[in-house]
Amino acid sequence: MTRYTDDELNRELENLRKPFEPTPARKRAMRQAVFSAKQPSPAKRILHWQPLLVSFILLIGIISATTVLIGKPGASVNGWFAKDVTDSWSGMIMEQTSRNDVISYYIVFQENNLHIENTNVSETFMGNVNITQAEAEKMAEEHQAKLAKLTMQPGDYPDYTVKKKNDLYTITIPGENGFSYTLEKTAPRQFTGEDGITYSVNNYTE
Repeated sequence: MTRYTDDELNRELENLRKPFEPTPARKRAMRQAVFSAKQPSPAKRILHWQPLLVSFILLIGIISATTVLIGKPGASVNGWFAKDVTDSWSGMIMEQTSRNDVISYYIVFQENNLHIENTNVSETFMGNVNITQAEAEKMAEEHQAKLAKLTMQPGDYPDYTVKKKNDLYTITIPGENGFSYTLEKTAPRQFTGEDGITYSVNNYTE
Protein backbone atom coordinates (compact mmCIF):
# COMPACT_ATOMS: atom_id res chain seq x y z
CA MET A 1 0.00 0.00 0.00
CA THR A 2 1.40 3.36 -1.08
CA ARG A 3 1.86 5.89 1.68
CA TYR A 4 1.36 9.59 0.93
CA THR A 5 2.86 12.50 2.65
CA ASP A 6 0.61 15.37 3.72
CA ASP A 7 1.56 17.47 0.75
CA GLU A 8 0.89 14.62 -1.64
CA LEU A 9 -2.47 13.94 0.00
CA ASN A 10 -3.52 17.60 -0.34
CA ARG A 11 -2.51 17.58 -4.00
CA GLU A 12 -4.60 14.47 -4.66
CA LEU A 13 -7.66 15.99 -2.94
CA GLU A 14 -7.21 19.15 -4.96
CA ASN A 15 -7.12 17.14 -8.17
CA LEU A 16 -10.33 15.32 -7.17
CA ARG A 17 -12.14 18.62 -6.36
CA LYS A 18 -11.31 20.45 -9.59
CA PRO A 19 -13.90 18.67 -11.84
CA PHE A 20 -16.69 19.76 -9.47
CA GLU A 21 -15.56 23.35 -8.99
CA PRO A 22 -17.65 25.88 -11.07
CA THR A 23 -15.86 27.98 -13.60
CA PRO A 24 -15.51 31.75 -13.00
CA ALA A 25 -18.16 32.41 -15.64
CA ARG A 26 -20.63 30.11 -13.91
CA LYS A 27 -19.91 31.77 -10.57
CA ARG A 28 -20.76 35.20 -12.05
CA ALA A 29 -23.98 33.82 -13.54
CA MET A 30 -25.06 32.33 -10.21
CA ARG A 31 -24.24 35.58 -8.38
CA GLN A 32 -26.37 37.63 -10.82
CA ALA A 33 -29.24 35.17 -10.55
CA VAL A 34 -29.24 35.48 -6.74
CA PHE A 35 -29.11 39.28 -6.53
CA SER A 36 -31.36 40.04 -9.47
CA ALA A 37 -34.14 37.68 -8.42
CA LYS A 38 -37.54 39.42 -8.33
CA GLN A 39 -38.55 40.27 -4.83
CA PRO A 40 -42.05 39.03 -3.93
CA SER A 41 -44.61 41.83 -4.12
CA PRO A 42 -46.22 42.73 -0.82
CA ALA A 43 -49.73 41.34 -0.36
CA LYS A 44 -52.48 43.79 -1.19
CA ARG A 45 -54.01 45.32 1.86
CA ILE A 46 -57.69 44.60 2.21
CA LEU A 47 -59.61 47.84 2.64
CA HIS A 48 -62.21 47.07 5.29
CA TRP A 49 -63.81 50.53 4.98
CA GLN A 50 -65.09 49.93 1.44
CA PRO A 51 -68.29 48.01 2.42
CA LEU A 52 -69.07 50.71 4.98
CA LEU A 53 -68.66 53.43 2.34
CA VAL A 54 -70.97 51.60 -0.08
CA SER A 55 -73.63 51.16 2.63
CA PHE A 56 -73.41 54.85 3.51
CA ILE A 57 -73.86 55.91 -0.14
CA LEU A 58 -76.89 53.62 -0.50
CA LEU A 59 -78.42 55.06 2.67
CA ILE A 60 -78.00 58.60 1.38
CA GLY A 61 -79.64 57.59 -1.91
CA ILE A 62 -82.63 56.02 -0.16
CA ILE A 63 -83.13 59.07 2.07
CA SER A 64 -82.92 61.42 -0.93
CA ALA A 65 -85.41 59.39 -2.97
CA THR A 66 -87.83 59.21 -0.05
CA THR A 67 -87.62 62.97 0.49
CA VAL A 68 -88.34 63.65 -3.19
CA LEU A 69 -91.32 61.30 -3.26
CA ILE A 70 -92.80 62.73 -0.08
CA GLY A 71 -92.40 66.28 -1.33
CA LYS A 72 -94.14 65.68 -4.66
CA PRO A 73 -97.40 67.60 -5.05
CA GLY A 74 -100.35 65.24 -4.90
CA ALA A 75 -98.36 62.50 -3.22
CA SER A 76 -100.31 60.26 -0.89
CA VAL A 77 -100.70 61.65 2.60
CA ASN A 78 -100.82 58.21 4.19
CA GLY A 79 -97.52 56.86 5.48
CA TRP A 80 -94.84 57.35 8.14
CA PHE A 81 -94.75 61.12 7.74
CA ALA A 82 -98.52 61.72 7.98
CA LYS A 83 -100.12 62.96 11.20
CA ASP A 84 -103.46 61.55 12.33
CA VAL A 85 -105.78 64.51 13.01
CA THR A 86 -109.06 62.56 13.14
CA ASP A 87 -109.87 63.59 16.72
CA SER A 88 -109.35 67.29 16.03
CA TRP A 89 -111.78 67.13 13.09
CA SER A 90 -114.63 65.85 15.27
CA GLY A 91 -117.45 68.40 15.12
CA MET A 92 -116.23 69.82 11.81
CA ILE A 93 -118.78 70.63 9.10
CA MET A 94 -117.57 70.88 5.51
CA GLU A 95 -119.81 72.33 2.84
CA GLN A 96 -119.25 72.45 -0.90
CA THR A 97 -118.89 75.97 -2.31
CA SER A 98 -118.29 75.25 -6.00
CA ARG A 99 -121.20 74.59 -8.32
CA ASN A 100 -121.62 71.08 -9.70
CA ASP A 101 -124.54 69.65 -11.67
CA VAL A 102 -124.17 66.23 -10.06
CA ILE A 103 -123.17 66.70 -6.43
CA SER A 104 -123.33 69.22 -3.63
CA TYR A 105 -121.53 67.81 -0.62
CA TYR A 106 -122.49 68.47 2.97
CA ILE A 107 -120.09 66.58 5.23
CA VAL A 108 -120.24 66.26 9.02
CA PHE A 109 -117.27 64.83 10.94
CA GLN A 110 -118.46 63.26 14.18
CA GLU A 111 -116.57 61.35 16.85
CA ASN A 112 -117.59 57.92 15.60
CA ASN A 113 -119.23 58.68 12.29
CA LEU A 114 -118.63 60.50 9.03
CA HIS A 115 -121.85 61.72 7.43
CA ILE A 116 -121.69 62.55 3.71
CA GLU A 117 -124.81 64.01 2.17
CA ASN A 118 -125.68 65.17 -1.34
CA THR A 119 -127.89 68.24 -1.08
CA ASN A 120 -128.05 68.76 -4.82
CA VAL A 121 -131.58 68.54 -6.20
CA SER A 122 -131.17 68.35 -9.95
CA GLU A 123 -133.56 70.77 -11.55
CA THR A 124 -132.57 69.59 -15.01
CA PHE A 125 -135.12 66.78 -15.04
CA MET A 126 -136.94 66.65 -11.68
CA GLY A 127 -140.27 68.44 -11.90
CA ASN A 128 -139.63 69.49 -15.49
CA VAL A 129 -143.04 69.41 -17.22
CA ASN A 130 -141.50 70.00 -20.64
CA ILE A 131 -139.99 66.51 -20.96
CA THR A 132 -141.61 63.12 -21.27
CA GLN A 133 -141.51 60.39 -18.68
CA ALA A 134 -139.06 58.40 -20.81
CA GLU A 135 -136.73 61.40 -21.13
CA ALA A 136 -136.88 62.00 -17.39
CA GLU A 137 -136.01 58.36 -16.68
CA LYS A 138 -133.09 58.48 -19.11
CA MET A 139 -131.74 61.67 -17.53
CA ALA A 140 -132.14 60.11 -14.08
CA GLU A 141 -130.10 57.08 -15.17
CA GLU A 142 -127.36 59.32 -16.55
CA HIS A 143 -127.38 61.30 -13.31
CA GLN A 144 -126.99 58.14 -11.23
CA ALA A 145 -124.17 56.95 -13.49
CA LYS A 146 -122.29 60.21 -12.87
CA LEU A 147 -122.87 59.91 -9.14
CA ALA A 148 -121.46 56.37 -9.15
CA LYS A 149 -118.17 57.65 -10.58
CA LEU A 150 -117.59 60.05 -7.69
CA THR A 151 -114.91 59.13 -5.18
CA MET A 152 -116.93 60.15 -2.12
CA GLN A 153 -120.30 58.46 -2.00
CA PRO A 154 -123.09 59.79 0.23
CA GLY A 155 -123.69 57.74 3.36
CA ASP A 156 -122.69 57.23 6.97
CA TYR A 157 -119.29 55.76 7.76
CA PRO A 158 -118.63 54.79 11.42
CA ASP A 159 -114.93 54.11 10.83
CA TYR A 160 -112.82 56.81 9.21
CA THR A 161 -109.49 58.62 9.59
CA VAL A 162 -108.14 62.00 8.58
CA LYS A 163 -104.38 62.26 8.10
CA LYS A 164 -102.36 65.39 7.42
CA LYS A 165 -99.04 66.07 5.70
CA ASN A 166 -98.21 69.74 5.17
CA ASP A 167 -101.35 71.22 3.56
CA LEU A 168 -102.74 67.90 2.34
CA TYR A 169 -105.46 66.03 4.22
CA THR A 170 -106.62 62.54 3.29
CA ILE A 171 -109.96 61.13 4.41
CA THR A 172 -109.84 57.33 4.43
CA ILE A 173 -112.75 54.92 4.71
CA PRO A 174 -111.56 51.30 5.07
CA GLY A 175 -113.37 48.23 3.85
CA GLU A 176 -114.73 46.86 0.60
CA ASN A 177 -116.76 49.98 -0.13
CA GLY A 178 -114.16 52.34 1.28
CA PHE A 179 -112.30 55.13 -0.43
CA SER A 180 -109.60 57.75 0.06
CA TYR A 181 -110.18 61.40 -0.74
CA THR A 182 -107.44 64.05 -0.55
CA LEU A 183 -108.03 67.73 0.18
CA GLU A 184 -105.59 70.61 -0.06
CA LYS A 185 -105.90 73.45 2.40
CA THR A 186 -105.84 76.69 0.38
CA ALA A 187 -106.87 79.12 3.16
CA PRO A 188 -107.54 78.88 6.92
CA ARG A 189 -111.08 77.62 6.28
CA GLN A 190 -110.95 76.72 2.59
CA PHE A 191 -110.15 73.41 0.91
CA THR A 192 -109.96 72.05 -2.62
CA GLY A 193 -110.60 68.36 -3.27
CA GLU A 194 -108.61 66.13 -5.57
CA ASP A 195 -111.46 66.42 -8.10
CA GLY A 196 -111.36 70.24 -8.07
CA ILE A 197 -114.42 70.70 -5.85
CA THR A 198 -113.99 73.51 -3.31
CA TYR A 199 -115.22 73.50 0.29
CA SER A 200 -115.47 75.72 3.33
CA VAL A 201 -115.49 74.57 6.96
CA ASN A 202 -117.16 75.98 10.05
CA ASN A 203 -114.03 75.91 12.24
CA TYR A 204 -110.29 76.35 11.88
CA THR A 205 -108.56 73.02 11.44
CA GLU A 206 -105.28 71.67 12.71
